[in-house]
Amino acid sequence: MPRFYFHYRTDDELVRDMDGSELPDLDAAEHNAAALAKAIVERAASTGGDTRVPRSIEITDAAGEELLYLVFWAGPKLTGGSETPVEPVTVH
Repeated sequence: MPRFYFHYRTDDELVRDMDGSELPDLDAAEHNAAALAKAIVERAASTGGDTRVPRSIEITDAAGEELLYLVFWAGPKLTGGSETPVEPVTVH
């Protein structure tokens, strides 16, 4: 099973994932990155951090090759019944 690394980037720093995670494929890695992004935004919200700051998770393989970037931030809350959820955009 391939090992994927999930490096977390803000404007100020890059936190490298030194351990990585074994996952079946890039789609599974993308889902894992989305879950990490959600947890990061929720933690920022719970600690008074700015959730609107763009952040990214950079997924690489064991050789360090960049495979995918997931850019994320918390957008404004929508109200009413006609909202359509916005899916994350990824670049492969």
